Amino acid sequence: MKKWLKRLSPGLLALLFCLISIFALMTMLHMQGNARVINYTGIVRGATQQLVKQEMNGFPNDTLTAHLDGIVSELSTGEGENDLVALPDEAYQALIQQLQQEWGELKEEIVRVREGRPSRQLYVLSESYFDLANRAVSAAERYSEKCVTKSICVLLFLSGGFVVLFVLLRVSEARQKKAKLALDMAENASRAKSEFLSRISHEIRTPMNGITGMTAIARRFVDDPEKMTDCLDKIDLSASYLLSLLNDVLDMSKIESGKIQLDEQPFDVTELLNRIQGMFWRKAEDSGVTLRMRCDGLPVTQVIGDNLRISQVLVNLVSNAMKFTPPGGSVTLEARQTAEDKETVCLEFTVADTGIGISEAFQQHIFEPFEQAQPATARQYGGTGLGLAISSSFVKLMGGTIDVHSKLGEGTQFVVSLTLRRNLAGAAGGPQTDAKGIVCDFTGVRILLAEDNAINAEIATLLLEDVGAKVDHAENGKAAVDLFSMSPEGTFSAILMDVQMPVMDGLKATRTIRALHRPDAGQIPVIGLSANAFQEDRKKAREHGMNAYLSKPLDPDRLYQTLGQVIHRETA
Repeated sequence: MKKWLKRLSPGLLALLFCLISIFALMTMLHMQGNARVINYTGIVRGATQQLVKQEMNGFPNDTLTAHLDGIVSELSTGEGENDLVALPDEAYQALIQQLQQEWGELKEEIVRVREGRPSRQLYVLSESYFDLANRAVSAAERYSEKCVTKSICVLLFLSGGFVVLFVLLRVSEARQKKAKLALDMAENASRAKSEFLSRISHEIRTPMNGITGMTAIARRFVDDPEKMTDCLDKIDLSASYLLSLLNDVLDMSKIESGKIQLDEQPFDVTELLNRIQGMFWRKAEDSGVTLRMRCDGLPVTQVIGDNLRISQVLVNLVSNAMKFTPPGGSVTLEARQTAEDKETVCLEFTVADTGIGISEAFQQHIFEPFEQAQPATARQYGGTGLGLAISSSFVKLMGGTIDVHSKLGEGTQFVVSLTLRRNLAGAAGGPQTDAKGIVCDFTGVRILLAEDNAINAEIATLLLEDVGAKVDHAENGKAAVDLFSMSPEGTFSAILMDVQMPVMDGLKATRTIRALHRPDAGQIPVIGLSANAFQEDRKKAREHGMNAYLSKPLDPDRLYQTLGQVIHRETA
């Protein structure tokens, strides 16, 4: 339909314009003819009045009589020397026919007056004739007005059609342009996502190859502890990288759908920076890169904000800096305070490196999804091109700014500015860890594990038994509720509850346990376990009575520290 309209619209516009022009010209010619008829009908009246006066005064005028004969006849037939038209109006033609008849009677009375008869009858006939002529003029005018009105309506209709068609054409063109723009954007997005899928396929296969390859090698060296440890370390490294890829893709999906929500909790800025330094010190040492952290003199360290998202942004920036800095270079993470008032504090986080730098052209697109400086970047350094886009989105969501300053060959500097609320209570919230390993002793602690996946249950059980805990396994939420209900009060120190299970899910099971009529039902710590790592999942877990929430795959240090906090055991 749109293609048809686009093809025919110019021709239809031209045709309508021609029709309007032709009709306007014909209307003008027709109006001109009508005007001549009205004029000559009036001449008949005036000339007849003059003729009657002359005849009544004894001055015969045969020339005028003959002229009037021709006009009266031509008004009826439209044929004659005066270029008159016969108006196709019944009322007018009836009057003209009556006018012709009375004109004949008037001419006969003129002959009698010339023969000496008194002019009284001529006068009477002429008055009737004059009245008839006046009515004929009025009828001609009314007909002409009708023609004008009709012509105006037709012209308005044609002009309206012209305007409508013109507007439709313009709207169609605008939609075509908009559709083309949308198509171009969609094609560009599709091209970018296709390139991304190609890259992510490579990125996923690389660690998967490492995991399967190292697993095969480990089986061959089961009697060689050193080789086995090396294989396990490499499997762990590949699995961690694979998990980071998955998190990036999921975060980008949530950002694009607008489902990211901030979780503002108290935290300590210094502890956050120490934790990030602890995450990268080993990698920096292995890579020959000097890693520095500077936060000396921060007047305010206790703040309220989304600790997880801020940490994720800084981890992304430090990880990139480490990736693109050659051995012998340095990476610096610095935090400083730029302003403060009674309720808020403005912090500026800077991640600077002495790496390869970024071109000015690419700096214009660096925070766009799926972007990397060049295809070779993905092949040489890895990555999905999502980290900076995710970081930028998080910073904007928190009301802050992120800027980049760089020159090729001279390194790069990212600056993140955030305004956070001050934690006037001075209590940092949430579990903290330095990623260097946690030593725990849970001897004598009995834990109820609700997990439907046998492999996941085996992993969690081994991790817990390795630090002295005793584990009772329930294969679903209903079994966990039954096991807890039948056990004496105080049997379990904590419950590890998988969220998604058959028969009864973990959320319902937690709510059911909390509703039991026994003292420990409302007090026993419940830690949620799930592969869903989004903030709304954590919020839903808290709303259903869970004390903490851990995302899969389980990090042993995080598991031990969280478990130690909820049951008040010391971890070091």
